[in-house]
Amino acid sequence: MRYCIIVLLTFLFLSTVSAQTFTQFVQRLETLSPAQRTGAVEKFFSANHNIPIIEQDSLLHFVFYGKAGSVSVNGNLQHWNTPDSMKRMECGDSTFFYRTFVAPSNARLDYQMIVDGNYQLDPRNPHHTPSGFGTHSEVRMPKFIASPYLAIRTDIPHGTIDSLGPFMNIPSPLCRYLPAARVIKVYKPAGYDTLSNLSSIYIHDGIEAIDFACVPIIIDNLIAEKKIQPIIAVFIPPVHRYDEYFGKMKDRYVKYLSEGLVPLIDHLYRTEPTSQKRAMIGISDGAYFSLHAVLSRPDIFQNVGGQSTTITPLLIDLTKKQSNTNKISPQLKIYLDCGRFDIKENDNFNFLEMNKNYSALLSSLRIPHYFKEVNDGHEWASWRERMPGMFIYFFGRYQ
Repeated sequence: MRYCIIVLLTFLFLSTVSAQTFTQFVQRLETLSPAQRTGAVEKFFSANHNIPIIEQDSLLHFVFYGKAGSVSVNGNLQHWNTPDSMKRMECGDSTFFYRTFVAPSNARLDYQMIVDGNYQLDPRNPHHTPSGFGTHSEVRMPKFIASPYLAIRTDIPHGTIDSLGPFMNIPSPLCRYLPAARVIKVYKPAGYDTLSNLSSIYIHDGIEAIDFACVPIIIDNLIAEKKIQPIIAVFIPPVHRYDEYFGKMKDRYVKYLSEGLVPLIDHLYRTEPTSQKRAMIGISDGAYFSLHAVLSRPDIFQNVGGQSTTITPLLIDLTKKQSNTNKISPQLKIYLDCGRFDIKENDNFNFLEMNKNYSALLSSLRIPHYFKEVNDGHEWASWRERMPGMFIYFFGRYQ
């Protein structure tokens, strides 16, 4: 009988703890002495396993409990600029830290904690995601809907990936200094030997697109569900990323792709060698280069996609020039997207505003395009969620 009473009282206590709001919990902690807070915090965590804590669809509470002098949070909500310090409350030998934000109810957010000056994952959040800048903690707000095309399926046929690289046997790091030394990956759809006249897509930051954006998995799933035609995907890693995408090697790189790589792919694979059947996509600086290359060589590419595109005056001038000289075909298809929590250093360097302004420029020039703003940031976990829509935009079976 006594045991049953203890179990009942424990259940009632935990129900009360879980029922109270986070604000009410913090207010209660403030009424307790530091020694009393330890037990209250531990009981609170025993009743609340989902960290960060989300309430009312948009209240997002970051918490940390342990031995630390200071804790901050940095991530998409801060545009990865200035970390926000978390409020501290002494709890005996440990300290309870917390900070509350209002976030869009459908947002997907990357973040890290800074504990005594050191960046780390949130120790109580098991959800992690690769970013290209190391692993981040991830939080998905209640109304976020994940793409259904990112998971490997065992019930569908899968494509294969070839490796192309004329200098594959030259040891590193020497190979990095050879212009043609990059190892290019080529995705072939299932049943490739029975197919012909395939569309092709050229993807910059190609290895990261495979590792972090799951692009071969996405293509497999889209083809299996008949959302897109079977396609060839060419994954191109940079060798000198800044110089190739932005700097002194940019025009030479356009020439390499247009007059070297594209003819090679058309020779080796069952592609349809027309500009209307080719696309080029990239993220960030790779997106800038994709737009620059496609606008420069519309004879080679008629489809281009940019995610979180770096917009520059040179790109704007090129767009205007090609439009004014009637070098932009009405068949050109442009896809753009950018996140509300993308890079934002100041009013003059705001990725979202720059992309919105570029979309407005395209509209003013009567250049058809697709632009989407999302509640996400400047990470691969953001871009991969929208890649299925971009592939459908270019290669949908009824396009």
